[in-house]
Amino acid sequence: MIAPNTVIGSRYRVVKLLGGGGMKQVYLAEDLRLATRPCALAEMVDSFSSAEMQRQAVASFQREADLLARLNHEHIPRIFDRFSERNHHYLVMEYVSGVTLEEALKSAGGRLDPSAVVEIALQVLETLEYLHGLDPPVIYRDLKPSNVMIASDGRVKLIDFGIARHFRPLSGATMVGTQGYAPPEQYRGKVELRSDLYALGATMHHALSGRDPASEPPFSFPPLLRLCPEAGPLLAGVVDAALSYDVAARIPSASAFRRRLLEITPLQNGAAGNGRPVFGSAAAAEAGAATEPAQPPDPALAPTRVIGGSGVRCPGCGSVVPADSRFCSYCAADLSRLLNPWEVVGNEPQATAPTGALERARGAEEAAAPLARRHARPAILLWVGLCLLGVLLYKGCAIAMHGFWGAGPEDVAAGRDPGAYRGGPPAPDSLSAPRLAALRVALNLQGYQSVYFKLQGSTIVLWGSVPTETDRIMVQTMVFTMAGVYSIDDRLKVENRYAGP
Repeated sequence: MIAPNTVIGSRYRVVKLLGGGGMKQVYLAEDLRLATRPCALAEMVDSFSSAEMQRQAVASFQREADLLARLNHEHIPRIFDRFSERNHHYLVMEYVSGVTLEEALKSAGGRLDPSAVVEIALQVLETLEYLHGLDPPVIYRDLKPSNVMIASDGRVKLIDFGIARHFRPLSGATMVGTQGYAPPEQYRGKVELRSDLYALGATMHHALSGRDPASEPPFSFPPLLRLCPEAGPLLAGVVDAALSYDVAARIPSASAFRRRLLEITPLQNGAAGNGRPVFGSAAAAEAGAATEPAQPPDPALAPTRVIGGSGVRCPGCGSVVPADSRFCSYCAADLSRLLNPWEVVGNEPQATAPTGALERARGAEEAAAPLARRHARPAILLWVGLCLLGVLLYKGCAIAMHGFWGAGPEDVAAGRDPGAYRGGPPAPDSLSAPRLAALRVALNLQGYQSVYFKLQGSTIVLWGSVPTETDRIMVQTMVFTMAGVYSIDDRLKVENRYAGP
């Protein structure tokens, strides 16, 4: 922590700590070169042991800071400066005086009036329209109440674009975001423009209902009208549509989201006499307006559902997540690094996320994705070597027991032909469908979707393609250890995708 009155970069005098945590702290500072103009000074400290890794992180930080500095929108704080001093890295931004939406919710007892929530959402959507319309588009990735700043003049600004992630060891560019607000595809490393709309829907659901999604099972949003009848069916329908688990079922764009909110006509609540706009058909009926009659909540409505193909059970917390997830949506465990055989839960769509208490990790707000596979080659080679050694030891024991696949003592005692196995190893009793399905899931999790296999007797035939020879060895090892076969007919093609010029 930087003490007050400390001068950083021979220019910025620290006034006080504003907040932060984990990899970043943000301070209120004064720019000594520009009439002591107030600014927000973000400090990030790296702990890289490798000079090359630090160099790459600093270069990425500088590139992204330069990109943010080119953004020009009233709802995005301006970037004024960036610099580094040894392993300390600084970003100087416009200081926004106000409170975060998270602080506003706490002050209001946990929930806000629908008119206030809609006004905040409209300003956020203006910002997302701008970001998503850039070339290439900018995806915000971490929309949540603590990152929505409400300035003293009522303007809303999005803060914290997650630039600190570059200094998190062993992290990549794909971030999980914050549990409860991040959409399902973001855990799978497939973030897109509609991912920001899901996060906004989660933020609005929280602000309207008072239900904090970070304290609940992921993707388990009850229909908003059930928790907040005063929102009205129109506003509730918009929020519920933004929270669809299936990306294709969501509101298609920020502009469409904003248009749907603007179509909800605010009416004066004459009965209350408070002059505040209210939303939904029930309020309109009370005001005597000719509009769509209110509809009671459908009892058949259920929370956002997990849909799709097979599910797998996370080895970290035991929760069921979609088979193509890169991260566990309950404990944020990095699933792409786990090579354990998975428990395949089934091919039917999974039910609603469990509503009971779950034991899940509650650490940092962001869980970083792994580095590209080529940056983890030494660890992979070590793991592959150990697995191959285990396979060789296993086969060596089998050879010693059966005399090069001949009969052992138990064969003689059972009256079996001593030469019955000389033509090759005995076929396994059974290779159950779950083991083969688990192998398919594990290959997909490691990025080997282009590898295919089929069982022929006691042999698995492999075909398709892999990036490198190391990947070929890794696939072979996974097949041996997970499928329990005695031989592999390897017809894989090596693309040498990462080979240099």
